[in-house]
Parts: sequence; structure tokens; C-alpha cells
Amino acid sequence: MSHRTRGKALARSVAALLTVTLAVAACGGGDEAGNGEPADPIAGRPTPTDQAPDSEVKIAMIGFANNPYWVSVKSGADYANRVLGDKKGKVDWIVAGDNIDVQTVSSAIRAADAQGYKGVGFFIAGEGNCADIKTLSAKGIKMGAYNTLFDCVGTSGGTINYAQEQYKAGQTAAQEMIKAAGDKAGKVGIIVSQFTAPGSEQRRQGFVDGLKGSKLTPVNQGVEAKDSASNTFSAAQNFLQSSPDLVGIYATAGGPFGAAQAVAAANKQDTVKVIGFDITTENIEAIKNGSMYGVIGQDAFGQGYNTAIELFNAAVTGDQPAEVKQEAVAPFVTKDNLAEHDPSTLPLGTPGAS
Repeated sequence: MSHRTRGKALARSVAALLTVTLAVAACGGGDEAGNGEPADPIAGRPTPTDQAPDSEVKIAMIGFANNPYWVSVKSGADYANRVLGDKKGKVDWIVAGDNIDVQTVSSAIRAADAQGYKGVGFFIAGEGNCADIKTLSAKGIKMGAYNTLFDCVGTSGGTINYAQEQYKAGQTAAQEMIKAAGDKAGKVGIIVSQFTAPGSEQRRQGFVDGLKGSKLTPVNQGVEAKDSASNTFSAAQNFLQSSPDLVGIYATAGGPFGAAQAVAAANKQDTVKVIGFDITTENIEAIKNGSMYGVIGQDAFGQGYNTAIELFNAAVTGDQPAEVKQEAVAPFVTKDNLAEHDPSTLPLGTPGAS
């Protein structure tokens, strides 16, 4: 089979895998691991208040479903629902739509308000969503943002902003790429979600700045893949074909295993190192088979779980957490330390395993 034919077949398999994964992520209700049964709080994470609410406290967790990252976030929200079930708490996972932008997120927030939720956690698409935080907080609704850190969450009255420090994570990725390349000079391809996505852009900029002064240089400022594994596969193929001195591919957002598949299809896994984000089943498998060098976690499970628990606590007690802005743990995971972070071998919700 030629490289081109094999590449097309792998692209189809990547797209099929992503479709199945996201079908699971888009489903509502309790998580499959516990079938909605009550669960104990997870050690090392926020603990629900012992104060009993007068009536049911409903928390909306707003997300999307365009890449495997959402499976982990939803799993965290679902587990929080199980933990809060006997405390008159309920957490609903809501898929906002197809486009991740400020207006789409804002519309989902307003819809949750209309449905009577006491707390709303959401993927923050930009500073524009802080206007919604200010408006709803003034009405007594507890607001929480995840995925990207913004100062305006706290100044607008938000309860929690739980996320990886994205620029710093990009710098870490650059340092690890330099180590992986050794003393070799070469080019690195950059694949982003979209340039208007703040978290992805912070990761991209941190990486570009982190490469300065090294022997590695970006092929260009990056190409968009819209969090699609199949688009990431195609973008990686283009880098492999157009840059003979390519030594690495850096994917800032969803679907980095698509780049790993492209590198494997070209038999370049020994010379082209792929670094991406999220400790997902797909990415862990790519690390195990050698097509991906490493990933940076962002506690995607905690983005669902921690945010929901903190919102419930604030809604019941009226008290805010000690800090609104909370930085998520962000380990760099390779074959060498995989045993410490592999979600398939650790208890669900273990910090550092998503």
C-alpha cells in the first residue's frame, strides 16, 4: 500500500473514531462508569458543603462535542452529579452547539438562566463572556468558567475560573520539543484550533516564544484545524510533504492524535516528534505506539468536576472559594512517566490523569 493510500485510509479511520467518541460525549445523563449511582467526593478535589439546601440546586455545565477533550470534561460533570445526588444537587451537561465562539456560549448561558439553574459553568470563549457573568451574578446566579484563565471572571463577580495556564503550557511544550529534537536543527509545524480561540492562541504564542534562541523554528505561524482530528491529520501531512527538515509537530487543541497518525503513515515517528494536549484514550494510545512523543494535561475532568462542585457550594452557602482564578495541574506526559498519568489504570478523577 502506498503512503498516500495508507494516509487516506488512516484519515478515514481517524474521522470514524472521532465520530464514535463524540457520540458518547454528546449524550446526557450520568456517566457510564457509575451508571448514575451515588459516589463519594474525590480526594484532592473540592468537597461538597455539609450545609443542606432548602430545595434542589441545579447546576448547568455548558460544553461542546467536537473532540475527545469533551469526554473528560463531561465525565467530571457527570461524576459531580453523582456526588451531589444525595445532597439535593443536580448537574446537567449541556452541549451548546457546533461553533465555539463568544456569541454561541452567551446564548447557552442565557438559556440556562431562563431554565432556572442556580449555577452555570461554561467553556469561556473570550472576554466577551464576562458580560454574561456580570449580568447573571447580579441576579444571584453563581457563574464559573473553565478551559482558559481570564482576570475578568473574578472582576465580573464569577465564582470560579478553573483552567490550565495556557501560555505557560505552550512554553513547556517548546522546552520539551527542544529536548526531543536533541542537538538537531529543523522546522516545527504548528496546528491550532483557530486563531480566534483564546486558549489555543495563548498556547501557540507561548510555544513560538519558547522556541526563540533554539535551533528550531516554526514552519509558519500555524494552520487552523478547528479541533478536528481529520483536519489535523491533513495539516500534518502537508507539513511532512512540504518541509524536508521537519523535526516536530505541535498541536494546540483537539485532535492531536490525527498528527500522530500522519507521522506514523509516513514512517517518520523516529524523526518527527508530535506534542499535543490532553490525556485522552486516543493520545495515550499514540504515546504507547510511539507515534506521539508527549501531551500536556489540563485536568479536563476537573474542569467539569471542580467547577460544578464549587458552583454548588457557592449556591448553597453564599460563600465564594478563597480564590476565583484556580490554575489546573498540567503534567507533561511521555512513555517514561505514563504509568503515573494513564487514566486507563488509575481511579476515575485522579488528579493529573486528564
